[in-house]
Amino acid sequence: MYGYKIKNGEVSVVKEEARVLRVLFDNYLSGMSLHSAAENAGLHLPHGSVKKLLTRRIYIGDAYYPAIIDREIFTRVNSEVLRRAAKHNQGKRLKEPPVYTEFTMNAPKEQFPDPKQQAEYLYSLIEVQR
Repeated sequence: MYGYKIKNGEVSVVKEEARVLRVLFDNYLSGMSLHSAAENAGLHLPHGSVKKLLTRRIYIGDAYYPAIIDREIFTRVNSEVLRRAAKHNQGKRLKEPPVYTEFTMNAPKEQFPDPKQQAEYLYSLIEVQR
């Protein structure tokens, strides 16, 4: 995944790619189009690929991936993506933006031979963050 390197199961940030991503996010917030923001950051990607980079939630970090983009900037960029899409598609029905839920999972302490039982047990360990 762009911005990260995985080696021996460990994720690390690729500094130059992280810098490019930050420039991309800043460019888009400054008013540049998807294409212009990417080109100015040094990325030569199609429009759809740029949008995927800007909306990839993993960049704000989670239990596995370190954060590259500040949560506030990510939120602002994604609001802007939706605002521009609505402006461009006036009168057309747009998809609702995905709802992201933060959660944690407690460490499992039991193991069940039945996969269904194990799945139910693991599911019970999930705690939704509000």
